[in-house]
Amino acid sequence: MNMTLSKRGDYVMRSAIALARAYDGGKQRKIREVVADTEVPRTFASQILADLVRAGLATSRAGRDGGYRLSRPPENINVLEVVEAAEGPLRAERCALGDGPCRWEAVCPLHETWTQATTRLAELLAGTTLAEVAARDAAIEAGGYAVPPDAHRSHSRTVELSDLVHVELPATAVHDALGVHRNWSAALGATVHDVGMLDAATSPPAPLVADCSIDQVTPDGTSTPRAYLLAWRLSEPGGRSHFEGELHVEAVDAERCELSVSGAWHQVADDATSPGAGSFDTRARRVLRGVLRRVAREVEEGASRPAARPPRGRSAVAG
Repeated sequence: MNMTLSKRGDYVMRSAIALARAYDGGKQRKIREVVADTEVPRTFASQILADLVRAGLATSRAGRDGGYRLSRPPENINVLEVVEAAEGPLRAERCALGDGPCRWEAVCPLHETWTQATTRLAELLAGTTLAEVAARDAAIEAGGYAVPPDAHRSHSRTVELSDLVHVELPATAVHDALGVHRNWSAALGATVHDVGMLDAATSPPAPLVADCSIDQVTPDGTSTPRAYLLAWRLSEPGGRSHFEGELHVEAVDAERCELSVSGAWHQVADDATSPGAGSFDTRARRVLRGVLRRVAREVEEGASRPAARPPRGRSAVAG
């Protein structure tokens, strides 16, 4: 069961911790400083900090001495507020057991237990202050924090990745296609799974994709995205991994453009059955190449589909 935050929730929490650690200094934090502290992608950082501002947890000020700062001391902000600033209200959006048999039309037998579990999680998060989490972060950085036995990052690897492909379409058409695509999770998730299986001799037999997405990063006052945030999470026997990177569209000429991706793939291995460093690097690069080619193919195929024709017997022009 995946109990991790979404990538947006992850970034909002990291940013809140960075602002909390800087609060006693009394200064505003620039976006570049938050990016340096948190490794949140720079093109996405302003939107992440805006989530904290909209939730009333931070303030922003323009100008040379401007930046971002918590709206109140971190000991007066709880973790639930930060989580909900990114994820929305913490509550079950649907029945835990799905539709079920007809006798469950009103309520399922797990409803009360699931509701109580959600309530207790919310209470725990509400009872933990941002100051406490920031203090742990500082202790971890200083090497003075005892690593719990169930820590998830004891055997981690990271590989920096970049790749590019050419698309036989103008840049504007590619932006349009990326903007209207609504099922990247299924298309790219299948690619991550299938390409990862090519290395079956040195990798677990059944990778399972938990999440895969492309989010627009659009500067204020513009309609064309500056970049796209490409991310996926992979859960499989022996460990978990996730990729986060930026997808850019650059015109080559009037009829062609270039899709490029740069980012990092992080792997957390649970045991010795996961791939070694060499095979992990090879596999990561192979999967990124497959994903980038799939994006290009989806974009080209979407742009080449003919427009819908009006029904027979009716004019294509109204009136």
